[in-house]
Amino acid sequence: MPRWMLFVPLMALVAAVAGIGLMLGGRSVGTTETEVIDRFATRYLAEAGVGAARSDCAARPAQSEGLWLVVACDMRGGARYEYFVDGYGRLAHANRLERQS
Repeated sequence: MPRWMLFVPLMALVAAVAGIGLMLGGRSVGTTETEVIDRFATRYLAEAGVGAARSDCAARPAQSEGLWLVVACDMRGGARYEYFVDGYGRLAHANRLERQS
């Protein structure tokens, strides 16, 4: 067996890892803060119903490890919706808090 054939499995492994890394890196770079805020504001409008407005939502950086943003939507005189977003722009957790009068 030629000597270079010994390195073929190693080259295949390196190529596979590089492909996976590029795929995951491209996915995280392709999602912007604006797209994430818009997506969760749309979700808020669907969940909150009548009286909800897109302008009720704002985002802030997340304080927890592994999270990117917190999109918080305050309905006038109603509930507060919070969407915790991970580094890929996916929903990690959602809260709905009722206001105490």
